[in-house]
Amino acid sequence: MTTPDPRRHVLVIAPQCAELGLLDELEEVAGSLHGLLTDQWRGGCAPGIEAAPSLLYGAEVDQARIEAAIRGAAERAGQAGAVLVLVLIGHGITPGRNSTLYLMAGNSRPDEIATAVNVGELLTQVLETPGLPGVFALVDTCHAGGAMPDLKALDGGVRQGAARLSLLMSVGAAQTAFGLAFSRGVVQVLTEGIGGADEFLRADALLHAVRDVAPGQDARRMEYDGVQPGERPWLSRNASHRLPVGSVLGPIATEQLELAVAPLGCSGLLAEPVTGRDSLETLRRSLQEHASGNTVELRWALRIVKGVIDSLCTIDLLASWPGQALTSERLRRALWSAADHQSASSLPVTSGSALRRDAVEFLRLRTPGSEDTRTARLAALVAALAAEDGLDETCRELRAWARTVDAEVELVDAFRKLESLDARMRMRLIVVTRTAAGDVWPSCLEAWLMDGGEHYDDRGFDCRPDRKAVEGRLGDVLKWASDEARKLGVQLCRVEIAASAALLLRWRPEEVRIGDRVGVAHDVVLRWSERLCPPDHLWRINVRAREKLEAMGAHSAGRAPVDWLDAQDTGKLRELRERLGNGVYRGALALNHRPPQFVRVMEVLLEYAPIVLWPCVGDCVPGRFMDSLDKYWPRLPAEFCEAYRCSWGQRTQEEFEGREHLAQWRTVWHDIEWLDFCDWFGQFTTERENSA
Repeated sequence: MTTPDPRRHVLVIAPQCAELGLLDELEEVAGSLHGLLTDQWRGGCAPGIEAAPSLLYGAEVDQARIEAAIRGAAERAGQAGAVLVLVLIGHGITPGRNSTLYLMAGNSRPDEIATAVNVGELLTQVLETPGLPGVFALVDTCHAGGAMPDLKALDGGVRQGAARLSLLMSVGAAQTAFGLAFSRGVVQVLTEGIGGADEFLRADALLHAVRDVAPGQDARRMEYDGVQPGERPWLSRNASHRLPVGSVLGPIATEQLELAVAPLGCSGLLAEPVTGRDSLETLRRSLQEHASGNTVELRWALRIVKGVIDSLCTIDLLASWPGQALTSERLRRALWSAADHQSASSLPVTSGSALRRDAVEFLRLRTPGSEDTRTARLAALVAALAAEDGLDETCRELRAWARTVDAEVELVDAFRKLESLDARMRMRLIVVTRTAAGDVWPSCLEAWLMDGGEHYDDRGFDCRPDRKAVEGRLGDVLKWASDEARKLGVQLCRVEIAASAALLLRWRPEEVRIGDRVGVAHDVVLRWSERLCPPDHLWRINVRAREKLEAMGAHSAGRAPVDWLDAQDTGKLRELRERLGNGVYRGALALNHRPPQFVRVMEVLLEYAPIVLWPCVGDCVPGRFMDSLDKYWPRLPAEFCEAYRCSWGQRTQEEFEGREHLAQWRTVWHDIEWLDFCDWFGQFTTERENSA
């Protein structure tokens, strides 16, 4: 595995120019790019310092600040001998017939070109910076092709062309960009990688990949290499790169070892591939023999070797797992939980055996915190998988693993935490609304209380078929169920409402007030009542739902398995039903609008999709909702409940973390647990009727 110079600096600038109109989601896109570029494995760039931050965005970023930040970043990179990665996103203009690009700052005015930033001129100055080995620049603006520096001036300048530049531009000098599609495409490519490409992503590979994922943007590339010998600048490591045959390590462990060994001058010790724990034990002894003294660098390197050994021990445990067969879906669920619900974009995106390896290395070597914290996260991963299989800390294989990686207490702690969560989620209240023909509001609420998946009790609550009466009776249902749960020493937290499509679109039961809102103390999930006892012509809907949920569980991490429908799709209901019946849509279904005949549309969608999402307000932003879906998908639908609580002011602004976009959407969600209940419900009610 080739290791380029690790000294890399980054500067991302995304100004908002009020004169030309604010760009939607500019700050989020800039933040995503900055996060990937400062990620230790992907971009490998050093983050900025307090006096000189490496991410600048917003309307307060004026012309003088942009120019000073770029010159300062170039000087610091030159002094450190570091490659500078420069990203410019925002509004751009080329005045008159001039093809020179000007980046519009917060105080820029279109009619005063002196208030804007001349990008090409500034790049030319940057490349003249002494000691600067190279620049990789991304420019996403209208007319971005006008960002090219003056190559003649470089050749005749102070360094006489001793500079290296890779420049990617979203469009040509005479073209307009749209929707930050180029930057979004770069984020997607850096997150997912490029299959078959080299370990390091350079401008040529990126250009073609971004064009594929961002069609319509005529992206451009320019490279200047006035230095020989040497390597061209690279933007990111390739998340899809395959390691050389022979190494049992994944990219995270390999990277960590290289970074740890390099300061000791012992890189030659990694010449041979790591084939197992014996190789690492040999490496540990060799480091102690070759390194001089008990230095900080040596202690750090030995800690990394120990972490890699822990990773291999854990991978060995998962490879011979004592429970049920491990699947990619199970591994992703356990990883999400053990990683403290970090953003999905930061988690490994592989699957199968590669995911098994990458998940372990990620938790042990790359998540924030101390060595003890990371070992605890490995224990949380193991405990989460074991709990699904009915295993506990007394399992012989788990105890042996815990002793090997010094995680015996951490493993017990992880199981106790799961037991506490299980107690909270033990009781489920399922409220089935019974609606007479022609009515929307039910005349009866059937309450079913389930204890750990088993039927505990049920009761009927008659009511008038109007909103006020139904909501009053819902309070009675909750009191009855809470009292029954309290007898067992547990708290009722889970409430599921099964209703008709018409009622699901009209009613928000989590907002019903019984003193507090119902959703304050309960996670409320909506279900479609038609799935409980399907009529003959819908006999396959639950079978079909299981098949789709299984397929959705096998999706690649990082993107939620959702198919989007617009007004054109829902406007022709017969054609939509035909496409649904032909299996065109494989994931959950999400609407980016509220159709005029919403009830009819919803009934059709619920026949074919186990999960349906739609906006509950008119000004929802689907793009931001998509990002939130990607981030929180493994914890849905529970995160919708948390999002609603955030919108009621129960959480601080810092705790929103993208949930504010979830709060603007509604969902009907059918998971395997619900489908199991439907199967049991049909059989139970039939037997009860026959015995009556």
